[in-house]
Amino acid sequence: MKKIVRRMFCRRLRETLTERHVQAVWYDRSLRPSNLVTRLGSPVRVVYPGDWNLGPGPDFRGAVIEVGGRRLAGDVEVHLSPSDWQAHGHGDDDAYRNVIAHVTWGCGPAPSSLPDGAVSIWIGRFMTADVGFSPEQIDLGSYPFSRLPIEMRPCHMKLKDDPDLADAALLSAGACRLLAKAARIRRLLSAPGSGRAGRLQTFYSEVMGALGYGVNAAAFRAVAAAVPLEAVRAEPGNAAAAYLVAAQFAGVERRRTRPSNSPCVRLMSAARLFTRPETLALAEAADFSPAALREMARSLSRDGLMGRGRAAAVIANIVVPFAIAEGRLSEMPEWLPPEDVCEPMRLMASRLFGRDHNPSRAYTSNGLKMQGLLQIYRDYCLQVHPDCLECAFCEELSEMDQNPGRLSCPETHTLRPLESVLSDVS
Repeated sequence: MKKIVRRMFCRRLRETLTERHVQAVWYDRSLRPSNLVTRLGSPVRVVYPGDWNLGPGPDFRGAVIEVGGRRLAGDVEVHLSPSDWQAHGHGDDDAYRNVIAHVTWGCGPAPSSLPDGAVSIWIGRFMTADVGFSPEQIDLGSYPFSRLPIEMRPCHMKLKDDPDLADAALLSAGACRLLAKAARIRRLLSAPGSGRAGRLQTFYSEVMGALGYGVNAAAFRAVAAAVPLEAVRAEPGNAAAAYLVAAQFAGVERRRTRPSNSPCVRLMSAARLFTRPETLALAEAADFSPAALREMARSLSRDGLMGRGRAAAVIANIVVPFAIAEGRLSEMPEWLPPEDVCEPMRLMASRLFGRDHNPSRAYTSNGLKMQGLLQIYRDYCLQVHPDCLECAFCEELSEMDQNPGRLSCPETHTLRPLESVLSDVS
């Protein structure tokens, strides 16, 4: 009778279970079995399950596990069945080369194409042993951000009662991020043969990279090199066709994009964008007041050539750093148009301000703060997480609290007046 009940229970689980349920079990310590072992029987201790990845690539980034006393750090991929690894083509995809654990609900042979050293964990056998478990108990809508660990991180403890320090930290980190971008652009502008035509080509190439988003940034810059700005301006009617031809040889990634936002659609939008005089006028901009910045965003997004969030990203990542690099901007703007919120921003905000923070108050109303979240994430969390006690960010916050009006640059971990940093790249 017990076997019949167990078979019925397992069949019902298979009917209602989804891959997202298994992701939740792996991510949530209150659900994850404490006695995990690999398929070969080695004990597994989950130090940190990883950051839940809502974009392309492995399901969890930056996980830390111990297998038989050996610590592994990398990515984790979750599937219902071990065979899904090969069925989804992960074995031939470089994005999965850092996977350290393949976690599955069902049993089966470990995929032969797993990266060297990666372990296979059959998590389902521990869950099905509990006849009281049901996937319906898992509120999938609360993952990942509403189910972050309850424990306050040291940076949250430091900022939770000091909103002014939180604002200063984000604005300073955002300024550092833009200064680093300005320094890179200044190096490009200092290259031999860079006159007026060269600087406009540089501006054009950088905007094209932004239109490629992260996955296609380099490919879109290659398209800009193959179809230079002079050619676009000389024959604007042929620009879109030239872009599409060049894209075939530039390694443009076409997978995992919505049809309305495909690389081809964005390239055709770029052809129209760069035949407009107001687009290249942004390379000469000198007014960075909030009103002027709002007008820049409206200009870039006019006629649906790009969304407001992407327009704001172009302003933050190219237009403002370009002006800093050329000395047209002597003071860092304290406000930038808000761009689209990405996963690292949400994750970083949850760590700094807790699960119940007000995003609008904390960061989403100011693009410079959003840039600051990305800078802190890159320079601190990616370096030491999950060992928060070794993080230097709280030390930086203490110094910033004692030195108001000074800028903390995470790349060098030194505090410097904003004007002196600006002078290095202008």
